Amino acid sequence: MSGSNKGGQPVDVDITKVTPQQLVQLSKSIEQEIEVLTQSYSQLVSATNKFHDSKLVLNYVKEKAGGKEMMVPLTSSLYVPGRMDDNSKIMVEAGAGYFIEENIEKARQYCERKSKQLQDNATKVGEIIQVKKIQLGKIETEYKKRLESL
Repeated sequence: MSGSNKGGQPVDVDITKVTPQQLVQLSKSIEQEIEVLTQSYSQLVSATNKFHDSKLVLNYVKEKAGGKEMMVPLTSSLYVPGRMDDNSKIMVEAGAGYFIEENIEKARQYCERKSKQLQDNATKVGEIIQVKKIQLGKIETEYKKRLESL
């Protein structure tokens, strides 16, 4: 079993040799870690879905949006009517408020790359969550065993 020291580094803990109070503290600590990891996992899945949706929009833009009226976002909640005259190029947000003009295919590749990267990270976080849940189960079992022996 592993916990963490004040520096955040993992420390192996033999749960059979700690006090019941320490088991409770370790249990609470792992529950908090699981909660934070679960939130991170949800955010990664949400971001992955957004990139997937962006790829679908890119397909639509390439095939059908040229010369058509559309709503153009000025902010996250303010849209104005506009017309897309050239549907071969699109602005891609590269992060930190920077945008790059790309052709549709490069924009799609960017979305696929980011989506795969986020999915890989979500998978890793999901695996860590499972390990933490197993650790929590072992701690709870040890705690119950201790209570029964009193």
